[in-house]
Amino acid sequence: MKLFRIFLFVILSVIVVSSCAALKSQKERIIIVNGYFFKELPSSLKKAPAKEMEMFMLSTPDGTKAIGISTSMELSEKTLKYSVPVDQVTEGEELLRRFNEAKANLKGTKIVMGEMEPKVKVGDRFPDFSATDIDGRKWTNKDVEGKVMVLNLWFSGCGPCRAEMPELSTWKDEMPDVMFFSSTYESAEIARKVFEKVKFSWIPLVDDTQFMKFIGNNGYPLTLVVDKEGKIAAFEYGTSQEQRDTLKQKIQSLR
Repeated sequence: MKLFRIFLFVILSVIVVSSCAALKSQKERIIIVNGYFFKELPSSLKKAPAKEMEMFMLSTPDGTKAIGISTSMELSEKTLKYSVPVDQVTEGEELLRRFNEAKANLKGTKIVMGEMEPKVKVGDRFPDFSATDIDGRKWTNKDVEGKVMVLNLWFSGCGPCRAEMPELSTWKDEMPDVMFFSSTYESAEIARKVFEKVKFSWIPLVDDTQFMKFIGNNGYPLTLVVDKEGKIAAFEYGTSQEQRDTLKQKIQSLR
């Protein structure tokens, strides 16, 4: 086996790309961590100090595929609440058997995952901005004065970005007093093609490169919550149900 020093954003890219390619014939993405099943990579793994892990590409004779991760890190009770019972996963028992077999036979790729230093900090003042939405309207800080603002950074080639869009759209319906913006550095033409396939009701900023510095090497998507005083109150790199629930609770507390 080879030992690679791979940072989190690369690992997530591998997982997403491999999952999308392998699961075209499946309705679900399957990730197994220490024998527990998840639909998305647990946020605790993304935020953990650098630890050596082992990754497995798993498949059954019937074509069900999954990604397995073995780590010495103990998953918290909070994280385990987001796990999926084995009997609710297609060929779950067989995938678990194959995961344990691959782990016992050391048939994985060793990796080191660890979060990089974020480019934003809670308490920082959100910078002055001027951005144009998909319909040509310009938005600035004046449009959000005294309001809670949420900004989601995405691009068309980001699978997790597209996957979370329908759920994020429900937030706007539930919290109409909050200013919800999405931002992509891509053109209106490219963004429209995505929105034709995936519902995303946030105000869509396009051709927007000013916020890309926030990403650094931590990867997309990035969602930031800004309070009524214009300060960053929370942020999450990547996405998972646990992360989205945490962000939503924070937004609700600031209204």
